[in-house]
This record gives sequence, C-alpha cells and structure tokens, in this order.
Amino acid sequence: MAQNAYVSRRDPEQVAEIPAQGEEFLGAALALPEKSRHPTSQISSVDSLFMSCPRQHPTSFLSGRSAFSLIELLVVMAMVSLLLAIAAPSLVSLSPARKTGIHELSGFLENARAEAIARSAPRIVAFADAHFPDPSLALRAYALFGEATAKGSHEKSAPTNRFHRLSPWRTLPEGLVFASGEDFEVIGDGAFRTLHDLIATRRFAVKTSSGGGDAGRALPSLVFGPDGGVRAPSFADADALHIGVVEGFRDPSTGTVIHTAKRLSGSGQEIPNGECLEVGYYTGRPRILTD
Repeated sequence: MAQNAYVSRRDPEQVAEIPAQGEEFLGAALALPEKSRHPTSQISSVDSLFMSCPRQHPTSFLSGRSAFSLIELLVVMAMVSLLLAIAAPSLVSLSPARKTGIHELSGFLENARAEAIARSAPRIVAFADAHFPDPSLALRAYALFGEATAKGSHEKSAPTNRFHRLSPWRTLPEGLVFASGEDFEVIGDGAFRTLHDLIATRRFAVKTSSGGGDAGRALPSLVFGPDGGVRAPSFADADALHIGVVEGFRDPSTGTVIHTAKRLSGSGQEIPNGECLEVGYYTGRPRILTD
C-alpha cells in the first residue's frame, strides 16, 4: 500500500513513462546478437577452437630420433673401460679382510708396547712362520710372550725356554698370510724387509696340532723394551721394520705361499694384494702404510 501511495503522489506523466522505459530495454536486449545474449556459447566456441588444433603425442617428438650409432656406443664403452682401469687399484685396496687383519695386528703391537712400558719389562710378540708345528696356524698366528719370570703365563708347565706365553695365539682373518719383502713394490733404493725375511733366533714353546708340546722353536719376533722402543731384531740399515699381510694361503705340501689375488703396481709389475705396517725402531709405534 505504501508503494502504491508513493506512485500515486507522482506526476501522472512520470508514471506513464515507467512501462515505456521497460519496453525500450527489452527491445534493446532482443536486438543483441545471439552469441552476445548467451555467454555459454562463447565458451563452446573457445572449446571448438582448441579441438580444431592438432594435438601431438609426447612420443611424437622422439619418433624422429634415430637410435645410438655404433661409433657412439664404442666411445661410451671406451670411456667406461678407462674409468674402471683408473679406479681398480683403489677398489681392490678396500678389502675388508685385509683392513681388519692389519688393524688388529697394529692394535696388538701397540698394546704389547704399552704393557712393556707399564710393567717396565720386555714384551715379545712372536709370529708363526711357514714351518710352524700347527699347519693351520702357519704364517697366520701371533702371540705375546714375556720373560720366564713373568706371571700370568698361559703355559701350564714351566718350559725350559726363557719366554712364557702371556696371551692366546691370535690368527689373521681367513685367506690372509704374513708377507715377505718381495710381495711389495718399493719406490727408491731404501732397504725394505719384513720381519719374516730375518733369521729367527729366539725360541718359543709352541704346541703341535695334535696337542703335543715342542721343546722350543725359533720364530720371528719383535721385542719391545721398557722404554717402548724396539730392542730386537736390529736393523741398522733402516729406521723401521715392516710387517705385512697378503691374500693367499700356505701350501702344506711345499710350504710355499700361493697368492690368491694380484694387481698391477705403478711400474706395471704384478704383485699380490696386501697391507703393510712399519714399526719405528726408536719409538716402537706401529703405523699402517697402506691406509
């Protein structure tokens, strides 16, 4: 009613203009093009435009490429072979067994040296040679010995030898044996000898594989003095003595070492895969050379 009252107060001519303006607006809308009056028709026209464009499958870009040529394959193979040849020496030096064996031996020597200093008494590390009474331990075992007056010996009876064993016989990991100097390449003219190249003079009580005792056998050995230095063996032509391990085994029939893995050295010589440490003459400290 309020709206009707408001309209009724207007001028009659203005009221008559309202329907006329509505008719003009409707006529203008009908005069618009068909596509302008329907926005969805524009969307469909855009879709038809995209549909009309040819679509290329991703694989169509590769269809024009040819396969690798023989020359390209040969070049790649040559590069891979060169990289393997360069990396081979560093790869073979990562044998876990060799690294484990040389580090265990170095730690054993360091402990023997420390005990000699702590006890103010010589400590001797003896090594099994190729003619060790127990064939399974030949060139693989080592143990700590002390003077005959030392306590805590592992021997049940006091032998006639001047040394008593203070530790069990320890062995290198399977597949490793002690090395000689000829198993390593030496750069320069310096003397290079391992402990197993020297003549053994100290005799130690050892047992055979059957459990029988041995009155005493000369074995390679290293003597640490109370000051920590090396008392024996003497090596006046060098300031260090070397102990090495190589991959191989001892042939029981001949007593010789059969190397199971070899590599080319820097000079092109074929040498067995091995590890080496040196023991300073004055300090007695072991140092691994091949790490």
